[in-house]
Amino acid sequence: MSTNFPEEVLELVKQIPRGKITTYGELSRALTGSVRAARAVGQAVARNPYPIQIPCHRVVRSTGDVGGYRLGVDTKIRLLSEEGIELKGRKVVKFEETLFKKSQFPNPKENAKMTMREKNGEKELRFVTDRMLGKLSTWLRILGHDTIYAGDITSEKGVEDEDTAIITFAAQEARIILTRDKKLASLADKKGVRCLYLQSDEVMGQLKELQHQSIAINREPRAVRCSECNARLRKVEKGEEDMLREKSYVPTSLIGTWDFWICERCGRVYWEGSHWRDMRERLRQLK
Repeated sequence: MSTNFPEEVLELVKQIPRGKITTYGELSRALTGSVRAARAVGQAVARNPYPIQIPCHRVVRSTGDVGGYRLGVDTKIRLLSEEGIELKGRKVVKFEETLFKKSQFPNPKENAKMTMREKNGEKELRFVTDRMLGKLSTWLRILGHDTIYAGDITSEKGVEDEDTAIITFAAQEARIILTRDKKLASLADKKGVRCLYLQSDEVMGQLKELQHQSIAINREPRAVRCSECNARLRKVEKGEEDMLREKSYVPTSLIGTWDFWICERCGRVYWEGSHWRDMRERLRQLK
């Protein structure tokens, strides 16, 4: 078991889609190939510092019982119910139907490749943005960058301590803070957390500022991150066409002839249509 095991557990927890649940055993199998590490998985989940952003409420016991939760069992039941999980008391009713299984998690070998790239100096840029940079968050995700929006971070003390929550989160996950708030930038600097203050109030201007500050952002749209929730995308496989037809916004004329990607967390579907050409046109301003 690696020293990064707790972080690896929480990375998998991030991939559990809304409306699904998984178990400690499934997480253990996804990471190690057996259920023997289930207890260690449970310990890592229990220490989750951001129980909303990292949705550990979606991890339940193999019996279908919801189990414990850092913010309280009642909160866990409420969150699961709001996401469409049918419960009877403390138990998941349609357990097998809603179970997110080992085979559905990202391939651990791909995660290992990403870790190796980081060791070789090709570290992935990771950001956290303040509430004034919602559009920038979307664009950075479109460009393939792991970007968390401040509105998705909940500190235990509440939103009145949001600056501290952002700084703590950025330090925990080695993220660069992007902000238009001078107070937040100053506080992050005092805490030794990397933070970039952006002056422009327009998204293309903000991307230009990042380039001018030697941030090597991608300048082409990439089917890597969901622009809505930041989760990773996967390519839609042959035989999954019916899933695409269920989405009213997907052009049926392209199904079977075009490449599609889907977000495993929220179910959003992506493809390279005219909107990609429009984005590329706007991104030429950065060159």
